[in-house]
Amino acid sequence: MLKAGVLALCLCAVTVPASAQQMQWTDRGFVSINGGGQVGSHDLASTQSFPLFDETALVTSSQSVGSGGLFDISGGYRVWENLAVSLGYTHTSSKSDMNVSASIPDPVFFDQPHLVTTSLSGAKHSENVVNIDAVWMLPVTDKIDVGFSLGPSIFSVKQDVAANLSESNSTPTLVSESKTTAGINIGLDVTYLLGKFPGLGNNWGVGAFTRYTWGSAKFGNSSDKLTVGGFQIGAGARFRF
Repeated sequence: MLKAGVLALCLCAVTVPASAQQMQWTDRGFVSINGGGQVGSHDLASTQSFPLFDETALVTSSQSVGSGGLFDISGGYRVWENLAVSLGYTHTSSKSDMNVSASIPDPVFFDQPHLVTTSLSGAKHSENVVNIDAVWMLPVTDKIDVGFSLGPSIFSVKQDVAANLSESNSTPTLVSESKTTAGINIGLDVTYLLGKFPGLGNNWGVGAFTRYTWGSAKFGNSSDKLTVGGFQIGAGARFRF
């Protein structure tokens, strides 16, 4: 997925006319507000055990963290020629079912566990991400410009995991865990300016973006880290000042 996202962004960069690459971006800064979605899915698997009737109970769970809606807002300021520094915030969330399998020791017969399978519905996953980017702006015409962004991302992730297991309770429940982790992002934004914003005099328009973000975090007793972020696409309003 990472290779596909980077390849798509590189192909977009190649299509920018050579003459546009020599144009000077004259705005001082920008604000972008977008809605969209984050696509793709990541698997989360965990294994938990606890003592029961002088044996060991074993519970495994698996979940596919899938696509979800996205809200994105960012602002940037030009620091040198066509280079701007940008700070952005993105929120995305999704729900999916969690499959749980358990091996529960029998209270009477030794080494004859009961096998239990169940599904916990509505396991939530959410990401609040801060992107700190360097953005290179390329004016294509007096109304169209393209911005290429790259920088670190800070993920604040909430994930439901199977928990609350004990000798008296062999059926798990969903509990939310929070993690903060660092990652990266690379993106492309295209803006079409429509005119002056009424009462302010600043240019405004519409635009679309595509971005790939990546990070990882470990939740509960998961055997592997969960990949967070993904391929994002959206559109919305643009403001120049």
